[in-house]
Amino acid sequence: MKKITATILSAAALSSMWTASAQTVWDALRFSDNNYYGTARTIAMGNAFTALGGDLGSVGINPAGSAVNSFSQVTITPGVTISGSRAQYLAEPSVNDRYGSAYRNRSTKFTMPNVGVMINYDTRRRSGLKNVTFGFVANGSSNYVDNTSAAGRNGETTFAGSIAAGATGLPLNGLDSGSSAYDYYDWLSVVGLQSGMISAYGDKTDEYVGITESIYETTDGQGNKYYDIMLSDVIDQQYGRLSSGSKYDMVFNVGFNISDKVFLGANLGIVSFDYAMNEYFKENAVDPANFGIAFSNGGSTYFEGLRYRNEYDAIGAGVYGKFGVIVVPIPGLRIGAAIQTPTSTRIKEHWQYAGDTYFTDSQYNASAQSPQGEYTYKLVSPFRFNVGAAYTFGNIGLISADYEMCNYSSMRYCEVETNDNSAFEGTNLDIADCAGASHMLRIGAEIRPVACLAVRAGYNLTTTGERQLDEFGKKQIPKNANRHAVSAGLGFSSKGSFFADLAVRDFLNREYIYPYANYIFDGAGNPTSLTPEILNKRSMWDVVLTVGFRF
Repeated sequence: MKKITATILSAAALSSMWTASAQTVWDALRFSDNNYYGTARTIAMGNAFTALGGDLGSVGINPAGSAVNSFSQVTITPGVTISGSRAQYLAEPSVNDRYGSAYRNRSTKFTMPNVGVMINYDTRRRSGLKNVTFGFVANGSSNYVDNTSAAGRNGETTFAGSIAAGATGLPLNGLDSGSSAYDYYDWLSVVGLQSGMISAYGDKTDEYVGITESIYETTDGQGNKYYDIMLSDVIDQQYGRLSSGSKYDMVFNVGFNISDKVFLGANLGIVSFDYAMNEYFKENAVDPANFGIAFSNGGSTYFEGLRYRNEYDAIGAGVYGKFGVIVVPIPGLRIGAAIQTPTSTRIKEHWQYAGDTYFTDSQYNASAQSPQGEYTYKLVSPFRFNVGAAYTFGNIGLISADYEMCNYSSMRYCEVETNDNSAFEGTNLDIADCAGASHMLRIGAEIRPVACLAVRAGYNLTTTGERQLDEFGKKQIPKNANRHAVSAGLGFSSKGSFFADLAVRDFLNREYIYPYANYIFDGAGNPTSLTPEILNKRSMWDVVLTVGFRF
C-alpha cells in the first residue's frame, strides 16, 4: 500500500530497469566481459593457454603463443551454440520465498568462433632470434544469445504502480503533450501515461496512480487528506527477454622466438560487438470485475491487461594493445604472462518503448510508442592481466593452469565529442559501488594415447564482477553468481599438414532479474513490499569443429 498525502508521495521515485538508453553498470559489464572462445583445442582445454601457446585460439589470451611453433598454420572453426534457460518467478518476496514453476526456453545459433592465419619466418639462426611470426586471428570473446521467460501471480506490487511512483513530480500537461513529451521527460513515464497504464487522480497534476490500483481517501484529526493506494486485486505477471549478438576480438599479431627459451608477442586488438534485446512485461487481471475504472468523462469499464515492451540494440568497436611472454626455464615447464591495456570502445545504441492497455470495453483500449532513440558514447573497459604455467610430459600429454584478473570497478562512460562527462557522473559512481574485481581460473589437460589422437578436458571458474551494497554501504559479492564451464574434446593430426579438432563446452551460471524497482516504502525509507524476483539458471552449450593446415 502506498501512503500519499495531498502534496507528497512517500514512495521513492522509481528506478526502472528500463532507462531511456543503456549506460548502466550491467551494460558496462556485459560489453567489457570476456567469455573466451577460440579453436576447438583451446576451448576443449578450458582456454588454459597462457603458458602453452602454439594454437591460433591462444593468441588472444597470450600474444607470445604465436611464436611457440616453428611452422605456419591456418584454421577455421565453425560451431553451434545452444542457449537454455530455466527461470522461476518469485512474485511476493516480502511474503514468502517460494518460487513458482520453472519456465524452460532454448535458442540455437550458428557461430564462427575462430578464423586465423599465422605465417612463420625462420631466420635460420641456431640461437638468438630464431623465428618471427606475423598473423591475423579473429576469436570470439562473448555470445549474447538468450531466451528467458517467467510468470507468477502477485497480490502486493504492480508494474503500473511502479511507473506511477516514478512519474511523481512530473507535470501532467507535459507528459500528455504528444510526441514533444519525449524531448523533456522520462520516456517510461511518458509511455505509461499516454498508453493508459497510469493517470493522475483527483485534482492532482503531478501525482499518479497505476491502472491496476485503487485509491482510498482518508483524513487525519486536523482535516488533512491522505490517500492510500494499493493493488486492486491479484494479477498475473509475465516477463520475457530475447537477445542475440556476439563479440569478437580481431588481432594483428607479431611474435618472436628467442633461443627456444623465451617467446615474446604483441597484439593490436580490435574489439567489435553487436547486441540486440527485446524485453516485455505483462500484467493481467485474474478477475477484471475487481478492477473497475471510472473515467472523467463519465465512462466506465474494467481493466483486463497491459503490456510494456522495450527494444534495444547496440554496436561497438574499440582498440587495445596486448603484450605477452612465455619462458621455458627447464625442459617440459612453461611459464607465461600477458597484460592487456584498457579498451576504449565507441558504442552506438538505439532504443524504443511501447505500451498497451486493454479493457473489457475495447473502446477504451490505448497504446503508445516512443520514437526511436539514438545515442553514441564511449565505454572505457579496464586493463586485465593473466599468468599461467604448463608442464608437458614428452609426447604423452600435458597439463596447464591459468589465472586472470580484471577489476571492473574502473570502467568508465565518456562522451564522444567533448571532455565534459558530467552526464555520466552518477553512472560512473554506480560502477565504483556496484562493480569489482573478477577472477578467472582456467585448467586444461591433454593426453595422447596414440600419436595421431588427443583427448582433452578443461574447467573454468569465473567470479562475478557485480557487487551489492549492504545496509552499511559495504560492497558484497552476490551469492551464487559465479560462472562455471566444463569442456572436453578430441583432436586428430595427420602425418601431413592437415589436422582437425572437436570440442564441447557448457557454461553454467545463474542470474537474478528484478522486473521493476521497489516503490512501496515506510516513513523511514525502507521497502515494505518487495517487487518480484526471477531466478534464471542458464546454460550455454557450444559445439565447435576446427579444421586446419600447417605449412
